[in-house]
Amino acid sequence: MELSGKAVISHFTFTPPLIAAADLDNMACFIFPIQTKGSLYRADGKTEVSSDQGVLMKCGTYVNKWEGIDEKKVSEVVILRLHPDVMQKVLESTPVPTVNEKELAGPMNAVVELDVLLSKYLDGLFFYFDNQELATEELIRLKIKELTLLLINSRNPNPIIELLSSLFRKEKYTLQQIVDANLLEDLSLNEMASIANMSASTFKRKFKTEFDTTFSRYIMAKRLEKASDSLIRKPKATIAEIAYDCGFNDPAYFTKSFKKQYDMSPTAYRETKLKNTIASWKG
Repeated sequence: MELSGKAVISHFTFTPPLIAAADLDNMACFIFPIQTKGSLYRADGKTEVSSDQGVLMKCGTYVNKWEGIDEKKVSEVVILRLHPDVMQKVLESTPVPTVNEKELAGPMNAVVELDVLLSKYLDGLFFYFDNQELATEELIRLKIKELTLLLINSRNPNPIIELLSSLFRKEKYTLQQIVDANLLEDLSLNEMASIANMSASTFKRKFKTEFDTTFSRYIMAKRLEKASDSLIRKPKATIAEIAYDCGFNDPAYFTKSFKKQYDMSPTAYRETKLKNTIASWKG
């Protein structure tokens, strides 16, 4: 469904898993996942959303990873693109309550539960997908306004209200902030470059200049550093749990990498450090 030649409301079907880069440089959007769950990565971290939820995403650069809930079913998403000119008119005629600054949730995307009203709203969109001759431009504007009102009156309106007031404010992040926010996520160099809104070659060059090492070496060192700390702080956690918490998908690979870095296995490292700590208490 289009407004002035621009796609506004879209319905996509796909076979998961699906990885897609999305540049919301000049727009925000709201996504309804159907038979899928997603991890949405941006410069300030990850947002997770499932098929019983929806997510309001402010402008920015994203890498979206969608997984299936039932392998036998095709996944779907319904996307409402919130263009600045449309939202400006909607917000001018829609009273948005104020929120105490101390209660604001920050710049992250806002996830909302798919309650009865939002479910009925989604059902209504499918009626117009099936009868597009009825989806006039005025009706499409009304559907955007209706969604805005539903979000403002949701059970947890504070992050929604904060986002609505800053949907098109472009946040600036340093390379250090982007890397730190996504350090433990399962992201390749190309995906991290997309989040930073750079080509892979530019990202590699700037990363080497700023960190004086390669992306893969830096990520490995930081994850192992976190793991070494977690082994002590979480003495009851298994080695596999530590590995997964620190961004490793394979505990065996984690153990091999840890031993290469610290000249001992994670188990031996934990035992040695704990013994030294106890000895210092007694000493």
